[in-house]
Amino acid sequence: MPIENVKNSQSQGRFFEDQLSLKLKSTNKLYKLRNLINWDELESTALQNLDVKKLGRSRKSPRVMLGLLMLQAMYNGSDSYTEESLEENAYWQYFCGYEYFEKNCEISEATIRRFRNLIGERGLEEIMKELLRVGIKIGSVKKKDLESVITDSTVQIKNIKHPHDVHLMEKARAKLVKLFKDCKISLNDTYAKSFKYGQTSVWKYSKDSKVKQKTKIMRKLKTLLGRLIRVFERGALDIVLSAHQGEILNRVKKIHAQSCLNKREKDKYKESNKVLYSFHAPEVECIGKGKLRKPYEFGNKVSVVISGRNNFVLCAKSFHGNPYDGHILNQTIESLREISKEPLLRVFVDRGYSGNNFSEKGKIYSPNTKKQNLSKDDKKMIKRRSAIEPIIGHLKNFGRMGRNYLKGKIGDIINPISSAIGLNLRQLANHLETLPPGAFT
Repeated sequence: MPIENVKNSQSQGRFFEDQLSLKLKSTNKLYKLRNLINWDELESTALQNLDVKKLGRSRKSPRVMLGLLMLQAMYNGSDSYTEESLEENAYWQYFCGYEYFEKNCEISEATIRRFRNLIGERGLEEIMKELLRVGIKIGSVKKKDLESVITDSTVQIKNIKHPHDVHLMEKARAKLVKLFKDCKISLNDTYAKSFKYGQTSVWKYSKDSKVKQKTKIMRKLKTLLGRLIRVFERGALDIVLSAHQGEILNRVKKIHAQSCLNKREKDKYKESNKVLYSFHAPEVECIGKGKLRKPYEFGNKVSVVISGRNNFVLCAKSFHGNPYDGHILNQTIESLREISKEPLLRVFVDRGYSGNNFSEKGKIYSPNTKKQNLSKDDKKMIKRRSAIEPIIGHLKNFGRMGRNYLKGKIGDIINPISSAIGLNLRQLANHLETLPPGAFT
C-alpha cells in the first residue's frame, strides 16, 4: 500500500519488510536533512491554498510532492530524471516521506509540473524560510550574518531562439498556416518554399556582407507574410475566433509590423508598441547589462540577496518590464523581510543602485559611500560585496538560471527561487558532512 494511502492512525508496519529508517545509513546527508526539516509546519504554510485534486487522477501526497520538489532543485534534475530517481533511489523516497520502499510511486512528469505551478512563489518562499531556520540550527548560518546582506541583479535568459526578423517571420507564417487549417479556410499557397530559400539567402548574404541584397529579400518575405494576413482576414469575416486564435493572429500582426525596420523606424515603433522577441514567450525583454561579450540578453531581470557572510541565498525575486536596478531595491528588501525576520542593519550594493527607491537611505552602502563615516567592518563588507558574483554564477551553472526552460511569467518567477533552494540545500548538506557523528540526529 503506498504511504500516501496510509492514515496516521494506522501504526502497524509491514510483516515481511523493514522500514527505510532501519535499512538506510543514518550518516547520509538526505537522511539527516529529512529529520531536521519541520515537515508538518512547512506543509501547513506552503500548501495552504493548494488543491490536491489538480495533481492527477490518483491521490498524491502533498508531503511527497514537497520533498520531491526540493530534491529536484538540489540535484538540478529535469522532470523525467526526478520521476525515475524517486522510484530507483531509496534515500529519495525516505526524504519524501515514504516509510517503506515503493516500486511504483505513481508520480509522473505532469504531476511534478502541475505541483510546481500550483505551489507558486509564496510556497517556494516558505521553503526558503524553513531552510534558513535549519541553517541557523546547525550553524551553517549565524543570526549575526543576517544583519548585513549583499544584493545584485542579473538577467535570467529565456530558452528562445535569437530573435532575428527572419526567424520570427517564419514562425509567424507557420502559425498562421496552422490557423488557416483550424478555421478551415482555403489557402492557395503557404509560401513555405519561398521562406525556406529566403532564409538561406539571408544567411549567405549576411556572411558576404551584402546588406542591400539581404534587405531586399527580407522585405519580400515581409510582403508575403502580409499577404497571408490579408487572405486570412478576408476568409475569417464570418468566423468567430476563440481567445487563443485571436492571440495568435495578434502576435502575427505584431511580428509583421515590427520586422524590417531601420533604426529610426524601430525607435518610433517602440514608443507606442512592445517589441515581440519570441512567438511562444511574449514576456521576454531585451536587457543590456554592459557586457562586452553579450551586449544584449533576452529574458527577465532577477534580484538576488545573500547573507553578509557564508553566502546563504536569502531571496531571489523576478521582475518584468526591464526596470532600473535602483527601482527594484525596495521590493527586493520587502521580499527579504518576509523570509528573514532578523533586523536588517546594512545593505551592500554596487554603483548600479545609485538613485534607488529604498526608504531607509542610511542602511544602503555602496562604493560611493564616504569612507570617513564607515567602520572597519563596513569597509571590509564593501570590499566583500563582489562575493555575490560567484553565487550568481553558481545559480546559473549549477541551477536553472542560466537558461530558463519553464513556461510563461510564472516560470520566470519560480525558476530563480528553485535555483536558490537547490544551492541552499547543497550548502546545508555539505555542512552536515563536516559535523561530528551523532550531531543533530
